[in-house]
Amino acid sequence: MNFSSPSTRREWLRKSFLGLGSIAAADVLSRNGLVQAAGSLPRLHHRSTARRIIYIFLEGGLSQLDSYDHKPALEKHAGKPLPDSIRPPQFTFAKQGTVIPSPFGWKHWGESGTYASDLFPEINGRFIDDLCFLHSLHHNSNDHITAKRVLHTGVPIEIRPTLGSWLVYGLGSMNENLPSYIDITPTDPNRPTGFLPGKFGGTAIDRPDRKSPNLVWENLDPQFPDQERHIDFIESLDRANSADPELEEMELAFRMQTEAPDLLDIENESEATRKLYGIGEDHTDEFGRALLLARRFAEAGVRYLTVTHATPRYGNLWDQHSELEKGHRGNANAVDRPIAGLLHDLKVRGLLDDTLVICGSEFGRTPTFEFFDGITGRHQNGRDHNPHGFTTWFAGGGVKPGYHHGETDDFGYYATRDRVDIHDFHATLLHAMGIDHEALTYFHGGRDFRLTDVYGHPVRELFS
Repeated sequence: MNFSSPSTRREWLRKSFLGLGSIAAADVLSRNGLVQAAGSLPRLHHRSTARRIIYIFLEGGLSQLDSYDHKPALEKHAGKPLPDSIRPPQFTFAKQGTVIPSPFGWKHWGESGTYASDLFPEINGRFIDDLCFLHSLHHNSNDHITAKRVLHTGVPIEIRPTLGSWLVYGLGSMNENLPSYIDITPTDPNRPTGFLPGKFGGTAIDRPDRKSPNLVWENLDPQFPDQERHIDFIESLDRANSADPELEEMELAFRMQTEAPDLLDIENESEATRKLYGIGEDHTDEFGRALLLARRFAEAGVRYLTVTHATPRYGNLWDQHSELEKGHRGNANAVDRPIAGLLHDLKVRGLLDDTLVICGSEFGRTPTFEFFDGITGRHQNGRDHNPHGFTTWFAGGGVKPGYHHGETDDFGYYATRDRVDIHDFHATLLHAMGIDHEALTYFHGGRDFRLTDVYGHPVRELFS
């Protein structure tokens, strides 16, 4: 075959790499970060508290009122309408019923005495004193689609870059053989990068079907033959045509073949580590594998990872409009040990100090029953969507252990003290990674855009 022309070489490379060029594009040319991308800003605007983020996303709406935001008023007013002082918002997903108390047991945990339910016994029993709680996060999007978009991009409808894409754009790569942004088991694996170039997007790791226990990287073939010989050949092409960026992309794609398959193969982990994450047990196996992969990729230099717990095809696993206790208990049983395992693993490996772990949902739940229908007047034993005041927790990455920031009202409906909107939330995460949210901009459509638009203040009280 004649490789004399660049177009012919590129065509051969595209076929050879089994589609990996699209994966490589998510990271290539971003390896030097904002210094090269914008040419004016420093790599870090200030000293960071974290080098990487692992975002555990419990899709559907974990109830703050049944996990970490205890409200005695729910017991006192059980079966009664909300008092006039707590007015439901103009729009709700369903008609509101009467106040429903938490069906879970509550107690003080750890030396910090954090009052929490028994929904997550392993996390609370072992790591409650390591957690930093934000109880006053809020936004205005009541449905799952726009709420998820707000949480990840800052806007409800317009397609904008995610937090992960902004971080890759601003900071680049810590490992040139891997993407800087990985989505593990996402329900929307093709989340666009908005106006940022596609090379700053996330790369999905998912399961091909329900029969295989292993999570896979689509188009990644660990059995690709004669790797070294082909890499040598590609390098010779680069030297002959060093100005061709597509050849750089293909070289990176091929380099990923040498490192990523080993990272995906968790069978080489010890039995003790696998047990730590609940791998091999029916209810924890899938999420345990996902979080173990997150630790392996974080340790290998991936800067931003999201790990989603949701039904693979339909999502919204934590969306308990009915069967609240059964649904939340089952979901918690699937994630409690894996999350505790991740925190333990990061801690003993010395990674938790500079890894910011985040755990939360796109919104919380209401303090009232969801109304079933207008004919029977019966109530569902579940809660509706509530984006007006909910809880997210952090661990590692320089946050204050055992600290609680913000409050909701007596019924847990609205954030009332030290309110943190979504732009403050994103500004805080950028701050942890050493980025001034006002200075991280991208010129598009005639103006400079930023993740936080024209809003936001980092919540510095969260950090030690």
